[in-house]
Amino acid sequence: MRPLRALIASSLGVAVVLSSVTATAGAAEAGAHKKKKINIDVWLADYPFPGYLDERKRLAEEFNRKYPRYQINVEARDYTALPADVDRAVREGNPPAIANYYYNVSQVARDMKDRSGRPLFTSVQRAIGGRHQILNERVVVRDLLPQVRAYHTDRGDMFSFPVTSMTSVLYANTTLLKKAGVSKLPQTWQELEAACTKIARMPNGPANCVTWPNHNWFFQQAIAQQGGLLTNNNNGRTGRATKVNLDSPQILNYVSWWKRMHQAGHYRYTGMPEDWGGNFESFVTQQVAFTFDGANQGDTFAQMGAEFGFNVAAGSLPHPGRGKAVGNVNSGDSLFLRAGLDRETQDGALAFMQFLNSPRNSAQWHKSTAYLPMTGQAVDLLQRERWFAQHPAPKVALDQIRKAPKSPASLGVVVGAFDGIQNELVLAMDDVLLRRANPVERFRLADARAQRLLDAYNARCVGAGPRGPDCYRVGIWG
Repeated sequence: MRPLRALIASSLGVAVVLSSVTATAGAAEAGAHKKKKINIDVWLADYPFPGYLDERKRLAEEFNRKYPRYQINVEARDYTALPADVDRAVREGNPPAIANYYYNVSQVARDMKDRSGRPLFTSVQRAIGGRHQILNERVVVRDLLPQVRAYHTDRGDMFSFPVTSMTSVLYANTTLLKKAGVSKLPQTWQELEAACTKIARMPNGPANCVTWPNHNWFFQQAIAQQGGLLTNNNNGRTGRATKVNLDSPQILNYVSWWKRMHQAGHYRYTGMPEDWGGNFESFVTQQVAFTFDGANQGDTFAQMGAEFGFNVAAGSLPHPGRGKAVGNVNSGDSLFLRAGLDRETQDGALAFMQFLNSPRNSAQWHKSTAYLPMTGQAVDLLQRERWFAQHPAPKVALDQIRKAPKSPASLGVVVGAFDGIQNELVLAMDDVLLRRANPVERFRLADARAQRLLDAYNARCVGAGPRGPDCYRVGIWG
């Protein structure tokens, strides 16, 4: 029998050897684990603006350096093709972890299904789960501008994460206004009409007074300003939209005023729907004194005004003036989070969303694109830098959306087949302006056509069955 001391020594020796082997194996496993990247594919909507996604790509690289465990792979996808691209990726078994949808296909994104028929995307708010920090990124959901957050919220649940926001403002050639004796920017339709009457009396004045594109966005603004709804179920916010309302009193009120402005020679129509380029040219060449456009065009209009010898000011988008104005609707993009991701991947995706909208990054995104800053802290940062003193149009836009109450009218609509529904508004107005169509009859026809589009969407594009390409239309008129 071996002495106890020898047995103990022998046992300790074996333990040391085993411990060394285990430690070596553990270190090797940890090293391999450390080297393994967590890949997160992010498909971002790309728009026809030079270098639009450059800042986003730079931030993805910065995030990857900050968190070496993660690899954010940003892919630019044409915004009109992205929903169909995601559907194709689902069928091929490789959908992205994050997909960026334009506002008018929010319902399409919510209706997306995986190959087993379950929802493809999950709620961002529920995935965050009340946390204040993910990885080392502060959760910024509570700091998002309330109107922006509310647009992407469905019955109390912020389903997707907003990353861009925009609304429309009035631009004025103040040099022409001064010559015409117009002392302040019009705030209502009636004030704009009165200003146009003065401008029409100017000797050697512009041929027309005001222009804006025949675009569905201005219909949405006018409806919201009057507290109207485009669909049932509170614009699709208390239930799925199943009924459109394209011949509502609010729409016909707007159309009648627009037609009257056109017949009086105040409104300039280039003769083409969606003619943003013609709209821009009419203003910078001083064929009109006013235009409606996105708040992101403020610097461009100011620069062109300086080049052509006139001053430009931005003001709130004129409203009907009957009762209290509801405020402006905002549009933009949001990020949808794929359901079923493992916890580490999901946390990386959520952290990247917060990183994009950190105060510094949101402020820089605004500076590089002129889209609105997304959070209160980003706005505060820009104000401390006196940014808005030199760039007033975004501040006008921010004030407009901040004034808007959280009503279904001012939040905007969530509906399937939105692209086609919007186009019916544009086509009907084109007939009223150019072919003297009766507004009531023509918009009643638009309503019937839009209803057929929505019925077809709800019948064929919801659920787990196969879907056609019409289910994913975004379109250049969006």
